[in-house]
Amino acid sequence: MTADEVRRWLLAYAWLGTPEEKESEVACIMSQDGWRYLAERADRYAGAQAEPGPKAYAEGHDIALSGLYECHDAPHLATCPRFRTPW
Repeated sequence: MTADEVRRWLLAYAWLGTPEEKESEVACIMSQDGWRYLAERADRYAGAQAEPGPKAYAEGHDIALSGLYECHDAPHLATCPRFRTPW
């Protein structure tokens, strides 16, 4: 997936906060570059499924994507736009 595709997926998936807070959280996630390793994570999660194949890979892919959002808590790194923005 491209960065724009990942960003759109995460924004559609995000459930916490206002639209601006969701955008800020996704910007932070994207700035940390973990999204670049989605294929590797999806492969690993797909391998853990009971039945291999395209369905397992699709499920692994969704788990990898949702994990980017669900596992993102502080600390915000220096690459995070939120880190550079005074609140």
